[in-house]
Amino acid sequence: MKTITIDTITQAVIDHGDGGKTHPRLYAIYTSLVKHLHAFVREVNLTEPELQQGRDFLNRVSRHTQFIPDGEVEVLTDLLGISELVELLQDSNGAATEANLQGPVYVPNAPQRSLGDRLGVDPEGEPLFLSGRVLDVDGQPIANALIDVWQPNSKGLYDILDPSQPVGNFRGQFHTDQDGNYHFETVVPSGYSVPADGPSGEMLRLLGRDTCERLTFTSN
Repeated sequence: MKTITIDTITQAVIDHGDGGKTHPRLYAIYTSLVKHLHAFVREVNLTEPELQQGRDFLNRVSRHTQFIPDGEVEVLTDLLGISELVELLQDSNGAATEANLQGPVYVPNAPQRSLGDRLGVDPEGEPLFLSGRVLDVDGQPIANALIDVWQPNSKGLYDILDPSQPVGNFRGQFHTDQDGNYHFETVVPSGYSVPADGPSGEMLRLLGRDTCERLTFTSN
């Protein structure tokens, strides 16, 4: 049995397994991740108490809450710029349409709505009319294309964060007409902040970042 040292442990971890025969892409990601994580530990000379703090933080980030059912993992990757970097890489690879972040407050199976409908109820919101056209890479209209929309109200609150809003408020699925057109009415949304009472909000405070920092999630 080989003796593991500070100089050999990284490669020893990577060498476990079949070297990518089963899943080459996963092995490539795993290998790179191990190398970068080990380099990080060495660079900051991570202590055992700090490692435990990190474990506790990740455990808290992954816990489901009433307002963010899937936990704050997606919030965290957004705050670290990872989500946006992935989107930018996709755009740089020649994607036909600029990608947007889905964000942690997306809910599947939004209400089916007809073209021209109002997306939600907000008496204090400033009216906003949106329209567009969906085309393929050759510039031809795409009929019956799905437009899935979700947004906060004029106060920056999504329906799942605000019990006073009806379920499905400012969410909807539209389909383009035969010429690829869509249009609907909504209100001008306000940006929303990181949950202040969760681990992500705690991280922002400890870093001296604004706990009311706005997230730039955009509907696809």
